[in-house]
Amino acid sequence: MSFILRRIATTKTGKQIIRDQPLPGETITLGRDAGNAVHVADLAVNPHHATIESGDGRTVRVTAREGLGFDLNGRTETVADIDSAAGGELRFGGHRLTIAREEEKIILLVERIDELSQSSKDVDEAKAFSLQGVMPGKRLGAWVFAAAMLLAFLIGPIWAWYSYKNVDERPDGYHADSAWLSGPLSSAHANLKNDCQSCHIEPFVAVTDTACVNCHTGEHKAMSMAHANAPTAMLLAARHPPGMGERILAGFAKTFNKPQGRCVDCHTEHEGAGPMAATPQTFCADCHDGMSARLKAAGHPTMLADAADFGTGHPEFRPLVRPAAGGNPVRTTLAKGVVDYNGLKFPHDLHLQSTGGVARMAASFRGRYDFGQKLECENCHRVEADGVRVKPVEMERDCAMCHSLAFETVGGVTRTLRHGEPDQVVADLTAYYRSTPPSRPLQLGGMQRRRPGAYAEGQVYNIYFNEVAVRPRRAQDAVRAVFSKGGACYDCHTIFAPQMGNGWRIAAVNQTPRYLQKGWFDHDAHKETACADCHTAAPASKASRDLLIPGIRQCRDCHVGGDGARLVKVETATESPCAMCHEYHADGGQPWTPARQRKLNRAATTNKRADAIPSVSAITGGVPRGLYDVTWRTPLLHGARRGG
Repeated sequence: MSFILRRIATTKTGKQIIRDQPLPGETITLGRDAGNAVHVADLAVNPHHATIESGDGRTVRVTAREGLGFDLNGRTETVADIDSAAGGELRFGGHRLTIAREEEKIILLVERIDELSQSSKDVDEAKAFSLQGVMPGKRLGAWVFAAAMLLAFLIGPIWAWYSYKNVDERPDGYHADSAWLSGPLSSAHANLKNDCQSCHIEPFVAVTDTACVNCHTGEHKAMSMAHANAPTAMLLAARHPPGMGERILAGFAKTFNKPQGRCVDCHTEHEGAGPMAATPQTFCADCHDGMSARLKAAGHPTMLADAADFGTGHPEFRPLVRPAAGGNPVRTTLAKGVVDYNGLKFPHDLHLQSTGGVARMAASFRGRYDFGQKLECENCHRVEADGVRVKPVEMERDCAMCHSLAFETVGGVTRTLRHGEPDQVVADLTAYYRSTPPSRPLQLGGMQRRRPGAYAEGQVYNIYFNEVAVRPRRAQDAVRAVFSKGGACYDCHTIFAPQMGNGWRIAAVNQTPRYLQKGWFDHDAHKETACADCHTAAPASKASRDLLIPGIRQCRDCHVGGDGARLVKVETATESPCAMCHEYHADGGQPWTPARQRKLNRAATTNKRADAIPSVSAITGGVPRGLYDVTWRTPLLHGARRGG
């Protein structure tokens, strides 16, 4: 025995669609809950309104639950027994349940007999159980919301700004205009977090250069010569032609009173706490990518090579070297055969060997001078205190422990020759031989006993005074030996013998303090890397004139482009935008550094001037260059002064 649930749906054209669904079992449930076998979507019906059961397959018992009954033949009942052969009609809310019999099956026909009232519509069910009926309408709510937004994000911030306009520093607490903040200040400007007017001088006016140079008084004076001293026509010709999107953005910026060429175009604030974000690589590539061709076409030929991305489009390094002995330093490309004469003789391969005399001497000093089993690069090349560049090699500090200049010991005190002063070396050796005669023989002493028949005292007398006579000539031999092959000076320096009235001379030593004049390199940031990993030619170098500066290929083993682009496979890639190594302002400062190399708790780098605000022309010069359209418009809402 089983029940058959039959539903009849009527289309718009009046056609009826009949669907039958078998319901196995002797007992089924009816109610508003979707879990019932007979689901009646009507608020007048309880979630679990009734049960329908038949034990003999003929008589159907309907039992009401949860307190509400049902209508049977016009009467309200809670329990009813119906003969399925005779049939019966029951009403649950706005629906009618007809019980009939077909063959051996009991038919349950569910029909909607009334128009859906407000309590029986699915869409109204949510309304009946919510606050929608007592809330204001959508139109009124929209107006109230718009008014609240204007109050919170326009009227309130303007009122807060004018309230503290003439206050040097705001008190702690919430201020309505903080709703306009796009993010916290960087560590460089963290000390200005309660002094918004330092930068935002007038409301609805973009930050002007006047606000910047109030604190940063030196950067513009030290602007990079490659930019500030270049002709205006050349700088304009270097720019790439703007595309459609760039012209649209420039139009929007001009419409909203944000002219081009301001400090904040590169130095963006409110990007998050910590160091200020690096200038986007596109700021440099917009000019330097394809620049040489544009300048040549405009009549401004240049030696600058195009640069777009360090990982894929960057020229080879051009270090500062001396191509000839005694020559002036020039920048040149890193090509095979390029040399750098520094006036010294120094074979790196000999000093870096793991065996041999140098290694044995270094091992003998182990425990002193930070030496180990052999010489290492850092034993002679010491990094500056800031960790950026390498100190020049000094004889007394880096070489004297092995290459001694001692020539006499007096009373336990060792006398050494003057390093770097050849005339003084000659004077010291000459004075030494003149001031110290040969030891006087005992035979010439009055207390010496003589053997009979001895003639030695006359012979000793002649030998002694002959030594006294030739003593000055031996001083000249000693001087010549110091400056000749095998001597203390000759092994490391280029020597010029006396001629035309000049004394002994030594070729000047010129140690280049910074080879890459246009780029920044921080040795401290690379301290975990072995020196030979970058200076690959050093272990085999036999002459000090060998140029051991790494090329771009060595750098690309770790460094990729600003967006991760690369030409070779890199295991541990460091994204390197232009700002990592290059700076626009030639103030000698460090460019941007990667996040993992930044030092925490850095102090602010700006100090607000105590005197009056200077004009921008006092910093950048009074003659306009015409590089940008920097016309400022007075806002319509107030009479703001025109800014830089």
